[in-house]
Amino acid sequence: MRLDKFLADSNLGTRNHVKTLIRKKHVTVNGKLVRLSDTNINLEKDKVEVDGNPIHYEQEIFLLLNKPKGYLCSSIDELYPSILNVIDPIYAKRVKIVGRLDVDTTGVLVLTDQGKLNNRLIHPKFKIEKEYEAVLNNNVPSEILPLLTQEIEIGEGEIVKPKKVERIKPDTCRITVTEGKYHEIKRIFKHFGLEVIELRRIRLGFLTVDDLEIGESRLLTEDEINYLKDLTKTER
Repeated sequence: MRLDKFLADSNLGTRNHVKTLIRKKHVTVNGKLVRLSDTNINLEKDKVEVDGNPIHYEQEIFLLLNKPKGYLCSSIDELYPSILNVIDPIYAKRVKIVGRLDVDTTGVLVLTDQGKLNNRLIHPKFKIEKEYEAVLNNNVPSEILPLLTQEIEIGEGEIVKPKKVERIKPDTCRITVTEGKYHEIKRIFKHFGLEVIELRRIRLGFLTVDDLEIGESRLLTEDEINYLKDLTKTER
């Protein structure tokens, strides 16, 4: 990797700024002063320092975030702020969002810089389970519960079949899907005349956010990353 890209990705500033740092003799590689920004470095072996401070670089980034309301799953601010504003800026430049949660939906969100794994986590072929807790505007009638795991026509010619549905309160259901259609949960309940007034994703595959407060994030452990790769048949 080029030295200037390494430093910019490590949140040391823009490409122009880090090129200036390099040119003005602030950067060393393996203890030796480097003045060329296009110097190639080995991420596994080379030690990069800026003014004597070591720069650590994550070769793979897998972030688990407990998404708060009011943020858009987009890389830029639009009508609502981007969810990238919530995470550490050192990662925000590099990661992509795995799938989308609506602006008013909370819970499990994964962000990674690994494109292949990102695509496989959201592709219906891999049948990754996504479990949600949905609060409805009315109590859920007992007679529709069996119908919620049948094939359901949700509009625009799309048919879905939830894997599991459990009513945990009169007006609240836990529902597991694998397709990941646009507004899928809301459209499923709308088919039965119910409106989702609160939605939280409580699980993606095996991942939950039980250990995170709303708005908090953490890096996945090596075991969790390997498990994700196994789940999506992605080479370790």
